Amino acid sequence: MFGHVPIAFIVTLFMSLLTLENVSYIILSAIIHQGYQVYLISAYKIGDLTKVYPIARGTGPIIATLISIGLLGVLITQFQIVSIVLISFLKNFKKFPSKSTFIHAKTQL
Repeated sequence: MFGHVPIAFIVTLFMSLLTLENVSYIILSAIIHQGYQVYLISAYKIGDLTKVYPIARGTGPIIATLISIGLLGVLITQFQIVSIVLISFLKNFKKFPSKSTFIHAKTQL
């Protein structure tokens, strides 16, 4: 149920980069990740995998971008925005069937 959180917690104890300022970000990140995992598992139980998976995979970069812009004040160029949108929406499309698929289907009719 906790995913990678226990291992990540153990690893951060031995890293010299861990400071008090980082702890709040680590805890927030772990909470968000756990929420995402619970949401994803619930969606898989209710919805069809072919519909849930593309939505879940495509919205991650969009949500991360909106949080970065809105809460963290990150400045993103137009090129970066276009890239994020293309990655989010186009990575889930499969190749169109080849012409031979249509010819094969016609011959079977």
